Amino acid sequence: MAKKNQPIKCTKCNLEFPESVLSEEHKNKAFVWDDTVLCKDCLVMMGGDPNSVSTLWDFQKQKKAKPHDW
Repeated sequence: MAKKNQPIKCTKCNLEFPESVLSEEHKNKAFVWDDTVLCKDCLVMMGGDPNSVSTLWDFQKQKKAKPHDW
């Protein structure tokens, strides 16, 4: 039996982000700010700008990217 992934949640309000929300189609729903995952509302309340921080989608893609073989 496959292990079920833990749901990703906003660290401030505990809003859950299902996998479908994290797809590229809905990539602006979850944000990473100071290494914490936040929903857009909590990010704005804490003084962050959604246009200047990484989305969780982009953050995950960067972590999976293979480093260059310089």
